[in-house]
This record gives sequence, structure tokens and C-alpha cells, in this order.
Amino acid sequence: MKNKLFYAILVFLAGASYGFIVPAVKSAMEVGVYPADFLPLQYLVALVACLGFALVRRVKFASPAECAKMALLGVFTGLTSICYYTSVSLLPGAVALTLLFQYVWVSVLIECVVERHLPSRSTVVAVVIVLVGTVFAAGLFEGSIGTLDPFGVAMGAGSAVFYALFLYLSGRIGTDQPSALRAAMLPIGGLIVTSLANPACYTTALFDANVWPYAVGMSILGVILPTTLINYASPKLSTGMVSVMASSELPVGIISAWILVADTPTPLTLFGAILVLVGIVVKQLPELKKSSS
Repeated sequence: MKNKLFYAILVFLAGASYGFIVPAVKSAMEVGVYPADFLPLQYLVALVACLGFALVRRVKFASPAECAKMALLGVFTGLTSICYYTSVSLLPGAVALTLLFQYVWVSVLIECVVERHLPSRSTVVAVVIVLVGTVFAAGLFEGSIGTLDPFGVAMGAGSAVFYALFLYLSGRIGTDQPSALRAAMLPIGGLIVTSLANPACYTTALFDANVWPYAVGMSILGVILPTTLINYASPKLSTGMVSVMASSELPVGIISAWILVADTPTPLTLFGAILVLVGIVVKQLPELKKSSS
């Protein structure tokens, strides 16, 4: 039981590290550094660090085709980063986070379509709770939804779709490969897609001393630390426990943005975010009961 608690705490910390992305993006914008400036460099730093670790560990590389498949996962994380960081830069942090967490019902939809089966009762209840929470968090009942940037909302929705696709495929691609190899391949896909989105970064931001602290920091918070912790701890826990503990990103993101960059959420937004967390727990209840029995 103590070992499970230790691994659960590691996954919680992984989710929490993602949560600090919100204040990091907001603070970067205050000094004129925008996501497009540091996103490719973020994945470049992660690639060098993770590939170096794999080489030091003398990890045996898979075939080129298998490595390409694992790099494909990084394409989805890169697209998630592009959409999510843009959403954070245009919307209140709590709203951007809540939009990202729509991956809960999007992943259910993907699974139902691909595997051709209906969701369980607990999953349907969870999805309804998440959607109700989103209505509150987006400010529909406060009349503030009209003030939200439409492009920011669209990018937030996009981040949920790409993250759901990443989660679905990550359980089916390269699962028989060493975690260090998977961690090394993932930044390759992320680097490719973020570089295509902003190739000018290599002629401008690459030589800007103001950009590099954010590139390194976001690489640690958004790629290296959470990936390492989850790869290490998740095999020791049920999928349900990992999902619930990793959802620490939502409260940590809201609270850290509130404290560090004065991005203050409204009471209804907080209530909506809490409902989203409740929905995540409800969705994983059957699996949590199995793992505790």
C-alpha cells in the first residue's frame, strides 16, 4: 500500500508540473515572449536531454518503422502544445485548462467509434458532469462567455482533441519498448510539428536570450519531468489511478495562475473546474474499485 501511495504521488507531481504551464506562458507574454517563440526550442531541449539519457543507458533502439510510430505520438503532443499554449495566451487560465480537460469525453467518443461499443453508465454520468462543469467554467451563467476570444476557445477545444488522440494511441503504440526509448522518440514528433508551425523561430528566437529560459523551463515542466515520472510510476498503478492523480493539473494550474500571475478565476469558474475533477473521478470509479479490492 505504501509503494502504491509513493507511485500515486509521483503521478500527482507529474500532473502538477503540467499545471505550472499556465503561469509560465502568462509570465512569458508579460516580457514579450510568446508560445510560438519557444515551442520548437522546448522540444529541441527535450529531445537532446531524453536522447542523451537513452544513449547513456545504452537502450537498444527498435526498428526505424517502430521508432517512427513512437515519434508519431510526439506529433500529437506537439499539436496539443500548439493549441493549448495559444489558448492559454488568449483566455483566462481556468477556462483554457477546462477546455483542455474536455479530453475526458473526447477520448470516450474516440474509443466508442474505433472499437464500436457503447460507453458504460459510469462513463456517461462522468461525461455529463464534465460538460456541466465546462458550462460553469466557461462563464455561460455569468454572461461572460461572449467576451472569450473565439480563436482561443477553438484552440482550447483542439488541444482536447489532440490530447485525447495521444492518450488513445499511447496505449497502443510502442508499449513493448523501454520507457527511455519512448521518451526519446516522443520529442522528435513534437519538434517536427512545432518547427513546421513556426520555422522563423530558428532565425529569431534561437538567438534571443530572453526566450531560452522559457524554452528550458517549459521543456522540463511540459515534457521531461511529467513524461519521466509517468513512465516510471504508471506501470505500478491502474489506469484509473493514473488518470485521477494526473488530473492534479487542473487545480494546480488554476491556483498557480491565481497566485503567480494574478489570473483570478470567478467563483463559478472554480465550481465548474471542481465539477470537471468530480467527473474524472466518477469515470474511473469502476477501475479504482477493482484496484483497491
